[in-house]
Amino acid sequence: MINCPKCASEVLVETPALGNIPLDVCPGCSGIWFEKGELEALLRQSQGGAQADLALIDPKPEGHDCPACKAKMSRGGLVNPLLLVDKCQVCEGVWLDARELALVKKLLGLAGGESSVKVDRPAPAPAAPQGKDAKLILVKMVAAVCALAGLAGVSYQMYLYFSPAEAVSRAPSIGMGVLSVLLFAGGILALNWGKEDRWR
Repeated sequence: MINCPKCASEVLVETPALGNIPLDVCPGCSGIWFEKGELEALLRQSQGGAQADLALIDPKPEGHDCPACKAKMSRGGLVNPLLLVDKCQVCEGVWLDARELALVKKLLGLAGGESSVKVDRPAPAPAAPQGKDAKLILVKMVAAVCALAGLAGVSYQMYLYFSPAEAVSRAPSIGMGVLSVLLFAGGILALNWGKEDRWR
């Protein structure tokens, strides 16, 4: 993944639109990144194999950062002192702003072929499913145990209350009944709260 040297937030999109040479184009500013030898190969296709001198004229170290190796690119004339482009002296890649390819071809007296490229931004990758939060799982497990314990306690107290006195060995307890209701209600509440991701 290579970022545009001018538009920091844009990722260059690879396209074979120019002479079937896979170039990297910015979907924002339509600038083109030529890796070492790609611009020469494209121009050779346009002029039938002839060579072009693409050394920078009067280069100055004031260009953008190289999108490939991050070194500071030199800014200088390409073919003509007035056509200023950025070229990396380390990896020898060349950055052409929008419409500069057309100017290069015009200055070299070349015709034919595409002179500019437009690309669409790639569709965003689908978000990876989030892994289950261990804290949330633990809370749900404890809440489920509390709810089940509360339900069992309430059921047992109701059984004691509605059964004949001679059929049971103990009397229902108000304290146990209240505790069971609180456990059941608290467990259910915690389960629902966890579903809304409030425990994250």
